[in-house]
Amino acid sequence: MTKKKQVLIKMIILAILYFLLLPVTLIVFKLIPYIIANNTNIDLKNFSINILKHPINSLVEIKQAHYMIPFLIVQVIVLIALYIFLNPVKRQPFEVVGKTNPVHGSAYWGEENEINAPQSVHLISEKSMKSILEQSIRSAENE
Repeated sequence: MTKKKQVLIKMIILAILYFLLLPVTLIVFKLIPYIIANNTNIDLKNFSINILKHPINSLVEIKQAHYMIPFLIVQVIVLIALYIFLNPVKRQPFEVVGKTNPVHGSAYWGEENEINAPQSVHLISEKSMKSILEQSIRSAENE
């Protein structure tokens, strides 16, 4: 899919999500006078249905109640949040590693000398290892 098609699809999704959230913000802003007045005698179901049936009238009422600037600010914030949601920042949560910067669990194709390396490994017993360590500690103390 081309970059232009991806951008177009994201903008369509952004518009759909915005228009799904617009009624929610309308309801909240229409409830502000009731919240300020601490009026709990409201039928929220019918109140919401009335707003959803007549959204243009609700916008006009918000403008007349002098809530238009905060309403527009909230709408801009909602659009910005939706845009960020649809276009996340792609961060690389890990460091690029390879032969020059290996970490636990990193893998790469082995070379010929690395594949044959186990043939040149010689295992020693635990007793021999202890004696070697003791000798190295003694020599470090003597110096």
